[in-house]
Amino acid sequence: MGDYADFCEMYGGSAGDPDFMDKWIDEHVMPYEDTHDFEWYAENENKSHHELLMEQLESVDIMLELTIPEPAMFSFLVMVHAHIVSAIEGYLAGVFIHHVCNSDELTRKLVETDPEFGNRKFTLKEIYRENDALKVTVATYLKNLIFHDIKKIKIMYSTVLGHQFDDLSWLFKAVKVRHDCVHRAGYNKEGEKVDISVASIHAILQSVMELADEIENTINDL
Repeated sequence: MGDYADFCEMYGGSAGDPDFMDKWIDEHVMPYEDTHDFEWYAENENKSHHELLMEQLESVDIMLELTIPEPAMFSFLVMVHAHIVSAIEGYLAGVFIHHVCNSDELTRKLVETDPEFGNRKFTLKEIYRENDALKVTVATYLKNLIFHDIKKIKIMYSTVLGHQFDDLSWLFKAVKVRHDCVHRAGYNKEGEKVDISVASIHAILQSVMELADEIENTINDL
């Protein structure tokens, strides 16, 4: 059995199934695109978000060791790139939502600093009602937030969690490329292939691990 067949079998598929890759994307990549589907976090609450991220990145290392036929290599790298970026977005969302929704102090920081709450108008009666349901309001807002809006997320991590990101230009670029991977199968609006290689995948993996380690250091000091 070849490496590609082994890969298919590992995920319950068959190398002879022409729809296998599409199914694989639906199950392992696209779920992260649904910003309303956060039950995933609750189901995995017994693990830290860092542990979940590391498991996802380790699976990428395994996949990169596979021997992929040259005609399928670009499509394979497109899926792997999308998977990595979705994984880091899931981590950023999971960490922020978990810590804010489990801390009165962090919830207050979010409400006091996020324009979404500053722009809301309430009557005196509504203020008391909203205060009682504040945690629910905050949780709902965060669960509907798009965590690949890196500019907004960078500000929120800074003002609420006190985490200062270093240069995130690599992540801005990776998110942009991921958009082309998911919506145009690896081609930009000009019809050109995005610049993805095994080397670029390894570079993103390294950057993601360093970013996650930095955030964990901040979280541990909260």
